[in-house]
Amino acid sequence: MLALAAGSSYDGEREAALAAARRLASRHGMSLSEAARSGGEPESVREESPFERMRRQRAAARAHAFRESERQAEEDRARFRAAWEDALRRGLDREEERVRRHPGPSFMWRSRRRLEPVQHATVLLNETRLPFAEIAEITGLDRYAVVGLKLKLRDAV
Repeated sequence: MLALAAGSSYDGEREAALAAARRLASRHGMSLSEAARSGGEPESVREESPFERMRRQRAAARAHAFRESERQAEEDRARFRAAWEDALRRGLDREEERVRRHPGPSFMWRSRRRLEPVQHATVLLNETRLPFAEIAEITGLDRYAVVGLKLKLRDAV
C-alpha cells in the first residue's frame, strides 16, 4: 500500500492507498512508520499454470454469461412494463371491466339426446376400458347386466 501511495501519479489513488495502509497498520497494532520498516520485499508472484488459467477463463466466461442473461432479463422486464403501461393508457383495463360486467353465456349447449342405458353401456364397453362398476354407475344399469352385455359382445370361438 505504501509503495502504491509513493508511486502513483494520481492524487486520489495516493490518498486512498495511504488511508488503507493506515487502517491495516492500526488493525495490527502498529504505527505507519513501524509498518513501513517491517514491510521488506513483497512476496514473489507465482506464475499461473495453464490449468489454472483455463479455470479462471471459464469462470470469467460463466460470470459474463450470467451477467448477460441478467441484463437481457431486465430488458425484457422493462419492455413488458412499458407495454403494460401503454395498454393501460389505451384502455385495456376498461375492456376487462366491460367483460366482467357483461359476461357471455355461463353454460355450454349440450345435446339433449340421450342413449338408452343398454346402448350407452354397449358403446362404453366397445370404446373404452372402463371397469364394469363405473359403466354401471354411468348408465344406471346393474353391474351384472353390464357383465352380461360384455359376455354377449364377445366373438364366438
